[in-house]
Amino acid sequence: MPGLSATERLDSLPGCGYKIWQCSREFCFTTDAVFLASFPYLVKRARVLELGSGTGAVSLLLAARGAATVVGVDCNEHVVELMRRSIRENKLEDSVAAVLGDIRSLKGSFAAESFNLVVANPPYRNSGRMRRFGRAACHEVTADLNDFFRTAAYMVKYRGRFALVQLPERFTEALSLASKYGFELKRLQWVHAFADKPAWVFLAEFVKGGSPGLTVLEPLVMYNSDGSHSRQTLLCYGMAGEEEGQ
Repeated sequence: MPGLSATERLDSLPGCGYKIWQCSREFCFTTDAVFLASFPYLVKRARVLELGSGTGAVSLLLAARGAATVVGVDCNEHVVELMRRSIRENKLEDSVAAVLGDIRSLKGSFAAESFNLVVANPPYRNSGRMRRFGRAACHEVTADLNDFFRTAAYMVKYRGRFALVQLPERFTEALSLASKYGFELKRLQWVHAFADKPAWVFLAEFVKGGSPGLTVLEPLVMYNSDGSHSRQTLLCYGMAGEEEGQ
């Protein structure tokens, strides 16, 4: 491909057959993106917005799950171009779009309450040593957790859903912001590397204007005790049948 950088590569997305363009100098998708994409409920003909979409792994995986329309927004021009390249690679121009923009100022770009689902894998860190690459994807240098909740509340329909993945240490902060912006936590799942280890992230689904009532799912444990991938992980990756020889 003309102009292709030596740091750019074409990878496979698990479980769907799609390809994704990534760059080693940017933040590449990881397991938490796969878990997030498999987590939220999708209504029929869902219109989905991903805030801070990066190279678009979550958006593409949600399109593969059946979302009618998916829009990914990111402020990094390079990763937006990579996502657009992936959209063309997979011939998804009619259902997926990548938008260059600041998630803090989208009111002029989309109508209020125009999405059934908003998803986000926001920066985990609000302090600590910065990464050399993928800094804005991992640290709150362009937007903080409050910005994600505020924008999700504006963009999602009443009774629509906001799903995110975040660190356990920020769980109570997420609950406080949910209350501030009119969300009710309805589904929660803790994710552990091993069954005997503390959770390393959580998956949460909030409903705008939802009534009280929470479903806590069984923990998602990534690995069996022998280090092999658990059936839960294989299901998220669309590989459970391969493991069982089906």
